[in-house]
Amino acid sequence: MNFDILISKNKTYLNIHVKEAVTLDLLEKFIIEAAKQANAGGFNKFLFDLRQAPNQTSNFGHYDFVYDRSKKLGFRPGSKHALLVSLEDVNDYRFVETILLNAGYQSKMFTDEKAATEWVEQ
Repeated sequence: MNFDILISKNKTYLNIHVKEAVTLDLLEKFIIEAAKQANAGGFNKFLFDLRQAPNQTSNFGHYDFVYDRSKKLGFRPGSKHALLVSLEDVNDYRFVETILLNAGYQSKMFTDEKAATEWVEQ
């Protein structure tokens, strides 16, 4: 599978680890599955590990998911979304962070796993 979704050790957030380039098709798959697991388990915090997943989705594709589809899937405004990316992909994901913030989610981008984990656990 091209992504894994695991519950954190202390059961406070979902860790979505994407293992290949983020296309619109892959984005849809892991967002829908994350929403199902979040709704079933009552999770409101997410760590998206995108270090192995260069962004190949258009800004509009991300915008559509964040503003329209994510809310319909059950992602709650105010939920936390840590974006863990490689240094090479920071610029490609910066707009995603902005979209999430503007849509009412707590979002922050990281290149350090420890910092991302600490932030999402707060």
